[in-house]
Amino acid sequence: MSLSDTLDAELLPMQEHQHWGVEALWQDLEPILPGLSIEVLARVESTNAALVERVRTEGRGRDAPYGRRQHDLQPCLLIAEHQTHGRGRLGRQWYSSVGASLTFSLSLPLNVADWSGLSLVVGCAIAEALDPLPPGQAPRLQLKWPNDLWLDGRKLGGILIETVPAGPTRMGVIGIGLNVSERARVAEGLLGTGFACLQELHPGITPPRALARLAPGLLRALADFPNQGFAGWRERFAARDLLRDRPLISGAQEGRGAGVNERGELLIQTAQGLQAVAGGEVSVRLAAAPGPQAG
Repeated sequence: MSLSDTLDAELLPMQEHQHWGVEALWQDLEPILPGLSIEVLARVESTNAALVERVRTEGRGRDAPYGRRQHDLQPCLLIAEHQTHGRGRLGRQWYSSVGASLTFSLSLPLNVADWSGLSLVVGCAIAEALDPLPPGQAPRLQLKWPNDLWLDGRKLGGILIETVPAGPTRMGVIGIGLNVSERARVAEGLLGTGFACLQELHPGITPPRALARLAPGLLRALADFPNQGFAGWRERFAARDLLRDRPLISGAQEGRGAGVNERGELLIQTAQGLQAVAGGEVSVRLAAAPGPQAG
C-alpha cells in the first residue's frame, strides 16, 4: 500500500484543500489495479508531465527530476488540486481552478499490441460512470471524437493519453480534466464560451466525489483493454457519439459523421465516399451551419 497526501499549506490556503478520502479511495481501487499508489498534490505544472518524467528517469540516477523510486513503474493515480500548466491535445493548455476542477493522471503498464481507440474507451468509461443511461433515454453526456466529453452540447472536459517506453513494456499515462463547478469557468473567463460544468448534471458534486464516482469504472476499463481493445466498446461509444450524422470538416475532408470503425477511427461520409480519419494530429470541428454553433 502506498498513499501520499502531500498538500502544502504554503501553496494554497487550507480552506481551499479538498477532502479526498485517499485511504478509502485506495481500498476501492487497489483490488482492481493491484500495486496502485495514490498521491494528492496541492499544485503541479502538469500531472501528465510529472508521471511521464518519473518513468523517463529510469537509469538516470537519483539526481533526475522527481527522483527515482522503486514503484515508479507501478500504477499511480496522481491528483492535483491545481495545475499551473495543464496540457490538452495538440499542445493546447488545459485550465484548472482549485476546488472547481478535477485534474488527475493515471500511469500504468499496458502490454498491448494495438493502442487504437484507447481514448474512446476512457471517454466511455467516464461518461457511463457520471451519466448512466436508462434504456431508451438519450445521454446528456456525449463524446466528441477523439478525446472530449461534452455535456448538453458544451465541452465538459478532455482526455490526454501519452505512452512512454519502460524496459520491455510501455507505460500509459492517461490525463483527465473536468470542469466541476461554475467557479472553474468564472476563474478562467470561460462564461459564455460554450463550456459546461459537472454540477449541471450532479448539483453539489465536488472534485473528490466526482473522482470516487468515475475511478472504479475507468480502472476496470483500462485493466480490460489489453484483452478487449476497442471492439467491445464500439456500440457503447455509438450511443454517445456527438459527431454522428453531424456536418464535419477534418482537414481537407468535408462530409457527415458516420460513426467510428472497429479501430476507433472516425468515419466521414464525403462526396467521394466513406473516409476514415485516424488520431494523431487531426483536428475535427463541426462544420459551420446557420445560427450559433459550438465548435
